[in-house]
Amino acid sequence: MVGKRRIEFGDFQTPLEFAEKITTFLKEIFPTPSILVEPTCGNGSFIKAGMREWGSKCKYYGFDIDEDYINALKSSIKSNGNLILSVNDFFIFDWVKFLHKHDNVLVIGNPPWVTSSVLGSLRSNNLPKKSNFQQLGGFAAKTGKANFDIAEWMLIKLIESLQGCTARVAMLCKTATARKVLRYFWRIDAQVADSSIHLIDAKQHFNVSVDACLFITCINPEKKSKDAYIFNNLSFGEKLNHFGIYAKELVADLDGFRRYRKVDGLEYYKWRSGIKHDAAKVMELTREGDKYINGFGELAEIENKYIYPLLKSSDLGNNRLKPRKYVVVTQKTVRDNTEALKIKAPKTWSYLERYANILDRRKSIIYEKRSRFSVFGIGSYSFTAWKVCISGLYKDIHFCAIGKYDGKPIMVDDTCYFIPCNSEEEASFISHQLNSRVCLKFLKSLIFFDAKRPVNIDILRRVDLKKLSEINGTLNEALKYLGQAEVSHTKQLTMVFEKTKKYRTRH
Repeated sequence: MVGKRRIEFGDFQTPLEFAEKITTFLKEIFPTPSILVEPTCGNGSFIKAGMREWGSKCKYYGFDIDEDYINALKSSIKSNGNLILSVNDFFIFDWVKFLHKHDNVLVIGNPPWVTSSVLGSLRSNNLPKKSNFQQLGGFAAKTGKANFDIAEWMLIKLIESLQGCTARVAMLCKTATARKVLRYFWRIDAQVADSSIHLIDAKQHFNVSVDACLFITCINPEKKSKDAYIFNNLSFGEKLNHFGIYAKELVADLDGFRRYRKVDGLEYYKWRSGIKHDAAKVMELTREGDKYINGFGELAEIENKYIYPLLKSSDLGNNRLKPRKYVVVTQKTVRDNTEALKIKAPKTWSYLERYANILDRRKSIIYEKRSRFSVFGIGSYSFTAWKVCISGLYKDIHFCAIGKYDGKPIMVDDTCYFIPCNSEEEASFISHQLNSRVCLKFLKSLIFFDAKRPVNIDILRRVDLKKLSEINGTLNEALKYLGQAEVSHTKQLTMVFEKTKKYRTRH
């Protein structure tokens, strides 16, 4: 029960000694606050540490959903009337009304380190009212992008509530959460300024292996900024990085981006994600002689037409381009009705029915209105003779050109991205351009390497292959391919290629 509670409430209490180091650091850089607010105070480490630093010069407010924590704090802290403790549900409390009664506010604490999807799986009520607060598009809102840290929602709620006040926010959270929060407010031109991220050792302080930080930002009606610095510890001495926003998207290294931004532009090829099935033990096979074996060590009798060679992220990341696995592909496009397999491929259908208890229980919402046993990330682009691929999970960025194996196009899994090509020459040319020094420098300026998936499709689509080939002196060869690529159709692209001869004379 304790373990479930820790997960449900993200209950990683801050050691008092660490909280004291943080408040000592904050005292050096900020004026004495009028009030200190710990919104999810738990055992009250930040209230205790704050009282040690500022004493009677400040008023202290502690809130928590757990009455036991509040009662324990009331009995353990002596105050002269400047401490107010209250049981409070963060998600329904009127933070605007409360915070706007005060000025010179310090909001400090350690909000829950847990995601919305984890709480959903626990059927927890410790969640905000559902809303697409990240303003994601249709597919992104249905998949992993819509999953968020509860701390992210809380921080956004607090900083929104503080707009128009003079306040400072200092919160422990995952570094990715801090970046997402800043991105949110930078994109809407909100009142945030002088933001910084100070890396901490989460393993030492909380016995969890995550990239975490002390996130600091200031709210000031008269000041805004859209960049922040990352520091190695609770100081401003060892600066690691300078990141910010450009064209409403986060840039990991602003200085590097400014040097290589000439690569930024149009997505001439449509980047695709690999095949998604969410049932590796059933859908992924190994070959033993002329037989295929699934992840349960059982024989998979399937018509050969529905088995394709597969490269996984670890293969691409380690440049192992000879497939060691195979994947069952039930459709040519996501709209295909798999019921046809009953007649066309009875052995395949029988195999899938054998594992229906697994396939029918796949949790992702993307399968809800699809044919039974369907896959995702599949289309005509999946079956081209050649692809240029990259793993989304590896810090060593490298693009690979892959062709057919055993006479069939190679599939990649859904942690990989690719662009379809019609020939080996095209794939070789495109991969060479993407692996060029200037392209890799540009990509590295965009990538946050501590992210769960450092390379993503939003980053890849920013590479303008026309501009890149101009820089690399290979424009003439590029024009042979770019006009025929599976492009993101825009007026700009139509204009570029509808009059090829005139275009070439200008370059």
